[in-house]
Amino acid sequence: MYGGSWVIFSYEDVVALLKDPRLTNNRATLPIKALPPEQRQEFADIVPVLSRWVAFFDGHEHQMRRRHMNAVCDLFSREVLVPVIQNAIDTLLSGWSRRHDLIEEFARPLPSMVITELLGAPRQDHEQLAKWSDDIAYLFGASALVADDLRRGRRAIHDFADYLGEHARNAIRGHRPTMITKLAEEKTDGFEFLLNEACAQGMLLMFAGLEPTRYLIGNAMWSLEDHPEQRHLLTESDRSLHYAVEEFLRYDSPVQYIGRMAAEDFIYKGHKIEAGQPVLLYIGAANRDENAFRDPEKLDLTRQPNAHLSFGRGAHNCIGATLVRVQTGMALRALATRFPSLRVVPEVPPVYNTNLGFRGFSSLTVHTGL
Repeated sequence: MYGGSWVIFSYEDVVALLKDPRLTNNRATLPIKALPPEQRQEFADIVPVLSRWVAFFDGHEHQMRRRHMNAVCDLFSREVLVPVIQNAIDTLLSGWSRRHDLIEEFARPLPSMVITELLGAPRQDHEQLAKWSDDIAYLFGASALVADDLRRGRRAIHDFADYLGEHARNAIRGHRPTMITKLAEEKTDGFEFLLNEACAQGMLLMFAGLEPTRYLIGNAMWSLEDHPEQRHLLTESDRSLHYAVEEFLRYDSPVQYIGRMAAEDFIYKGHKIEAGQPVLLYIGAANRDENAFRDPEKLDLTRQPNAHLSFGRGAHNCIGATLVRVQTGMALRALATRFPSLRVVPEVPPVYNTNLGFRGFSSLTVHTGL
C-alpha cells in the first residue's frame, strides 16, 4: 500500500508508535504515494487542501487548532447532539416494517444528516456530502489506488471545499452564524482560522463522523446475531449502553488502521524505518491482542476496563469520537426499543465494503419482526 508501508499489529507497539514524535500526522501526500512518480503531479493540487485538516498537524500547531475548535464549537456536547440525532433517527425509522437495508436506509444516512445539520447546511444536501466523504475516504483506505480513484477523490475534495466555502460566505453575508463561520470569525488565545481553513475542518468532521458511525452500527447488529443474549443491555440503562458501544468499538472496529508517516529515519525494535515511509498502525488487530484484553475474541458488552484504540490515543484522538459514540448509542437503542425482534435476514448475503481501512457493510438486510 502507498508504495510500501510498515504494518504494526500488537497493542504494545501500536500504543508506543501512536505517541512517538518520530512519526508525523502530516500525511496529506499519502494518497498520491500509491502512484508512479510521473503521475503524481496531476494530483498535487489536493495536497494544500488536505493539509489544512487539523488532524494533519503536529505539536503546537495541532494543539492550537484543536483548542480553538473545542473552544468555539459546542457541537461536540451531548446537549447539542442529542436533539439533532433523535430527530434524524425518528425521520429515518418512521414507517419501518418487514425488510430493510440497515446500511442504506439507516446507518449511512443517519450520520450524514446529523453532520450536515451541525454544519448549518440544508439537510437535503446530506446525500451529496456523504458521497464526497466516501470518495475522500477511499483515498485513505483503499489497498490499490489507481489514477481514476485519485481523479474521483480530487473532484470530491474540490467540490466539497467549494460547497462549504460558498455556504460559509452566504452565512456571513446573512449574519447567520454556523460552525464554520464561528471558526473563522472568533479567536482563541489570538488564534483564528482563515475561511478556507475553517471549511477544511467541516470536511474533516464529515469524514471523521460519518465513516465510523455507519460501519459501527452495522457491525454491532451483525455481532449481536451470534450473541442474542446480550441484546437487553442496549436498553437496560445508560451505563450498560455506554459499555456496549465501547465493546462494539473494540470487538469489530470500523476503523482498521491509523496512518502515520516517518518524519525521520529511526530504528524500532531492530527495523530501520526511513523518513517518508508510511506506517499503518492496525488498531483492529491491537484491539484483539490477548496481551491487552481478557478473552479478546469474545464479545462482552459488560467488559471493564476496555482500553481499546479505536479512536487512537493521546493528543490526536479522533476529533469525531463523541459524535460517533453518541450517534451509535442512540441508534442501537432506538433499533432495540422499536424493533425488539429485529434480526439479520440469513438468506440475503451481506455485502462488505471494499475499503481496507474501514471495516463494515455496504449492505445488510434486516427484518424488523413486524
